[in-house]
Amino acid sequence: MYCNQCGVRVEDDALVCPNCGHRLYRPTPSDELQPLQEQEAPTLQGEEAPVLQSEELSRLPGEELEMAPPASDQRQGCGWAMIAGMLAGGALLVIVILALLAIYQGTQERARLNRAAASDHYQKGLQQLVAENYELAQAEFELVLQLDPKHTDASTKLAELDALLGSEAAPTSAVNQQQALLLYNEARQLYNQADWEGVIAKLEQVKILDPNYERETVTDLLVEAYGKAGSQFVEQDRLEEAIRYFDRALELRPAEVAIREEKRLASLYLAGLGYWGANWQGAIDSFSVLYQLKPDYKDTEQRLYNAYVAYADTLYDGADWCAARDRYDSALAMQFSEALKAKRDEAAQNCAVAAVPTGTLAPSGSFVGRVVRVEDVGLETAMMIRGHVFNAQGNPIPGVRVGLSAFDWSAVPAVTNEEGVFAFDGLGNPLTYTLTLLDLPAVPLPVKTDWQKLVWVEFRSQP
Repeated sequence: MYCNQCGVRVEDDALVCPNCGHRLYRPTPSDELQPLQEQEAPTLQGEEAPVLQSEELSRLPGEELEMAPPASDQRQGCGWAMIAGMLAGGALLVIVILALLAIYQGTQERARLNRAAASDHYQKGLQQLVAENYELAQAEFELVLQLDPKHTDASTKLAELDALLGSEAAPTSAVNQQQALLLYNEARQLYNQADWEGVIAKLEQVKILDPNYERETVTDLLVEAYGKAGSQFVEQDRLEEAIRYFDRALELRPAEVAIREEKRLASLYLAGLGYWGANWQGAIDSFSVLYQLKPDYKDTEQRLYNAYVAYADTLYDGADWCAARDRYDSALAMQFSEALKAKRDEAAQNCAVAAVPTGTLAPSGSFVGRVVRVEDVGLETAMMIRGHVFNAQGNPIPGVRVGLSAFDWSAVPAVTNEEGVFAFDGLGNPLTYTLTLLDLPAVPLPVKTDWQKLVWVEFRSQP
């Protein structure tokens, strides 16, 4: 026989391998009988032997097995519930995926623009490097890394420039002043050519060489150059770079109102683009504030109109009739369209039907109010409610008294003018007020107010 551990031949009666010391296996009589017992076990011919369950084994002779009821009826109801849950979960998953996809696409587009701008500045840095304008090249490569931190070529060039500039002997104070004067004069020439990025690069080098050289004048020129360069980037749709330049200007002059306003406009526009296609209400909020501040800022007016229409269509498709009607109203107030008005009227009709309990008719001649829009007036102490009163044909109704109340307080009634307009200006507390028509049958309308907000409402007679 052979050792089953190392394979060396050993005596048949050996108990331990003389080579490796492994204990050898010796079959017992019970082990030899086991194959015979397995061979003698009875088998069924032509089919598998039935497997006895534990309940069958424990059953006493003469006892009958209890048959389980059919499972098909129990499973049928659960199956439909599982299918419905799976469909609902799938629809929600699709909506979430679409929203994430839109945000991802917007992020990718901004990243693409940043990479394109980084490539442009990298080429400028190479040109300055060839011309041995090392400080300007360094500024360009630093800007490349701000736009694209993963730009390895720019990192390599910056490291080379740092080594080159660091190896040069430290100039004396007189040399510094002379170089600062040369750079300052070059910045003046670039200023006359409206080369704002060149002006910035030169003046930043002046500050490095001699921080006290023409301190106030250099600061003034830098602030102006940062602002002008930022405005150029806005025109080129490079808003992130524009905001970066505006921030640099504000670091030097925090009280520069014009540049701070330019940054605010660019930030609102960029925020609206970030919401575009993924959150229409967010896009509306950003572009509506921008529209109130500067309606002609880039394509703000058209984008706000498109956002209203897109959101209204989404609500319309989801049978959210009243909300769709309000967005259509906002879009029509900016640009009139017969097709859009038809969709608005259909949404308004469906909204009125949905508001009436099943089996009843809308009260004829009663006036129903609604909030039309909310405007940001920009005044910290302003809080107002204004509105219109129309008949069923949409004509204004003059001379109607309108009441305003909150808790146990009520204001002096306002009266509609010839255009059916009433106004409650100068409200003192941001509350939810109740509006009602004192001379006509009307459903009271709750209106929530806040500082810097003007809420427009309307009351219209039901046909």
